[in-house]
Amino acid sequence: MIDKPNSRGEKLLEWLFEHCGKLQDGLKELTDRNPRRTKIAAAVCCAAIFGSLVVGYAMPREVTVYMDDSLTTVPTLYETTAKQVDRFLEVHDIDYIESQDEIDVQMEDGIEDGMEIHIRKAFDVKIEADGGETTLTILPMTVEEALAEAEITYDENDIVEPSLQTCLKKGSQITVKRVTVAEESRIVEVDYQTIEQADPSIAIGDVQVTQKGRKGKICETFSVTYVDGEETERELVNSETLKKKRNKIVSYGTKISFGKPSGLQYQRKIEHVRAVSYYFRGNPSGSYGLPCTYGTVAVDPKVIPLGSRLYIEGYGYAIANDVGSAIKGNTVDLYMERFEQCMLWGARWTTVYVLSEP
Repeated sequence: MIDKPNSRGEKLLEWLFEHCGKLQDGLKELTDRNPRRTKIAAAVCCAAIFGSLVVGYAMPREVTVYMDDSLTTVPTLYETTAKQVDRFLEVHDIDYIESQDEIDVQMEDGIEDGMEIHIRKAFDVKIEADGGETTLTILPMTVEEALAEAEITYDENDIVEPSLQTCLKKGSQITVKRVTVAEESRIVEVDYQTIEQADPSIAIGDVQVTQKGRKGKICETFSVTYVDGEETERELVNSETLKKKRNKIVSYGTKISFGKPSGLQYQRKIEHVRAVSYYFRGNPSGSYGLPCTYGTVAVDPKVIPLGSRLYIEGYGYAIANDVGSAIKGNTVDLYMERFEQCMLWGARWTTVYVLSEP
């Protein structure tokens, strides 16, 4: 069995031998009639065929190579006398790696004039996953195909960038981020609030804690999302009360009772005294030096000396702690600790007792 010729030159030689043989057979019949003339004609024909073959075999041919690097396709025109594709690539130093790149012709194909050759160049793609980096040499393919080739698995929660159906090109990079979701619970203390409320059963100026506060406890359950081990999202999915909080209630008195305690020891009684309530925010101090709180009053020192201990009907025990330009004669200003108390008392007529020295 004779191998079929591979190169164009071998094909041409085969054609030459075949047709020269046919020509010889055809001329054999003519030889009997005019042997001399026939032999001359045959010789001329064979020489012409052989000459044409040699000239055609040695003439340069034009070949266009289209080089595709996935971003651009660049055509280059070559003139070559190479007879086969493999020799053509070698002679013209064309960048082609047989184990990686893709070509649309066979290496043993003959070179023909006007021939086009398309080469797709492979390129490197970096894949970041699980704290490491992998380099994969590929032809254009999707992210999904590249991950399968690199044997990198993922699930529906993982983040793959770019998307799975994105076609990769030169310079592309793939990132796989591992996503895990876990439930976490914690016990949280809930602080109580302090609520102030008026109590008409308590004397004005008196303050009582009528309900102690207690902190509450709740169990909070969160759905926590981690991306590559770092928390990115926390969502409250359940809250269970383990112990209810109880607010602290502070009651301040609003009851105004006129009269004096039995057995009250006093040295002077001042009747028809105009008592006006007042209140300042912050921490004011009186002229006597004491801070202004409930139980301190402003007086006219010509009537009631500063520092005097007093009992004021409807207000209670007090001390003369401050003075004022508008306080003249039988007038006192009663300090209140709440604006509501000021509104409740307003301005009233009362009796003031200057207590005996202890």
